[in-house]
Amino acid sequence: MIEQQIRTLCDFYAQKWHVPITLMMKETDIPMWHEIGIAVYVNADKDWQFCKDMFGDPLVMESVLVGKVSPTWLVLFGAPRLDITSNILDAHLPRMCRSFRNGQRQALIETTLSVAAEQKQELARSLRDDKYELERLCMQVMTLSRKIEGDSEILKLFSRTPDLIKAKATRTFVEMMKLVPSCYESIKLEDSSVIATTYPIVLEHDGGRYDFEPYVVEVRLNSGKVMISGGTECNGYVHPHVTDDPNNICWGNIGHLVPRLAGELDLHGLLQLVHQFLHSYNSSDPFQKIEKWDPNWVEDEDDEPYCSWCNEYGHDISDCESCSWCEHCQHYEDHGEDECPSRPQEDNEEDADAELAEDTATAG
Repeated sequence: MIEQQIRTLCDFYAQKWHVPITLMMKETDIPMWHEIGIAVYVNADKDWQFCKDMFGDPLVMESVLVGKVSPTWLVLFGAPRLDITSNILDAHLPRMCRSFRNGQRQALIETTLSVAAEQKQELARSLRDDKYELERLCMQVMTLSRKIEGDSEILKLFSRTPDLIKAKATRTFVEMMKLVPSCYESIKLEDSSVIATTYPIVLEHDGGRYDFEPYVVEVRLNSGKVMISGGTECNGYVHPHVTDDPNNICWGNIGHLVPRLAGELDLHGLLQLVHQFLHSYNSSDPFQKIEKWDPNWVEDEDDEPYCSWCNEYGHDISDCESCSWCEHCQHYEDHGEDECPSRPQEDNEEDADAELAEDTATAG
């Protein structure tokens, strides 16, 4: 009967504070408590090892040691009367429950702050990766769509009868040779490639004149590739938009037209387009600034944005507190970010603390 009354009292506080309270009346009940919540042992022996092994404060009534108490367990020696047991539980269980809840709440707050800091960086990194991947996939879709459209037209061309293909080749030759001598010094067929040689090219920019040696444009008919060589070499570049690798050409916004015209064997249109390309200079995004071809030019580092990752001009690295990135080459790096110094203030009452935090967040 006494055990049931004590258990009812423990259940009352467990329900009120939403804290697990385990009542133990004999040693066989010990495995029921896994050090989660609060343990109450009634009718314990003074020499019991549970009291000696664990830290606790003595409970003294009328100069008599009646038990021990710690933040998470309470032990009553012998078989105290029900009124004494009830008074002790009423005096200590509310405080123990509050302490347990405060400890759990603080642990959750610290864990949440730690997780938030980790997830903040991880999500920021993931979003950047996803955005870059989306841009890359969109570019692939656009490129593939253009390729499908171009290949369909080429397939129609090559599906014609030999006589029609012969007529097409004849018209192509006649139109292509009209570019000599107006645009090109010479055009010839060598193996499966069309080789077109330009005249010396002059580019003018910002009041300056830049002379380049003739360029050789090679169109490989069997693969649709266009390569450019010749020119005047400077730091590994033969043109502001062409490296000394004939395959490495920055076509800019005509990049989709070049392989299409080559595939369709529209050599007249293709060579005209390449001729215009070699006579142009886009100062906003060159492989190398055209001023580099002036031996007397002295570079002002503040004049032109420069990306040390790409080793190119026309753009620079964007930087913030947590990361650096380059939109052009899609390279980024994370910096170490200090932990947020803000910490919620702990009040004696949980509800008031939670309401204050919610009001602050809403007002913000």
